Amino acid sequence: MINIPLKDGTIPHDVESKFGPSRVILKPASKGHGMVAGRTVRAFLDVCGIKDITCKCLGSTNPINVLYATVKALNKIKVRSENNET
Repeated sequence: MINIPLKDGTIPHDVESKFGPSRVILKPASKGHGMVAGRTVRAFLDVCGIKDITCKCLGSTNPINVLYATVKALNKIKVRSENNET
């Protein structure tokens, strides 16, 4: 299980990842835009609860490699903490 930080139904920033010959680029979308992604990524992001996102798959479109690249990209998402008291 992975924890995906969401901001208004989308991801907080652009993220890119590569697995084998497949490369995935995930970009946040405005509210109401919907999900623009291929069938493999669309099914996975729908289960994750992401409603608005744009995705582009480059290189190989092998579903297994695309899925691994998507999970790897979602693991890269970082959220800035609200309490920066240093």
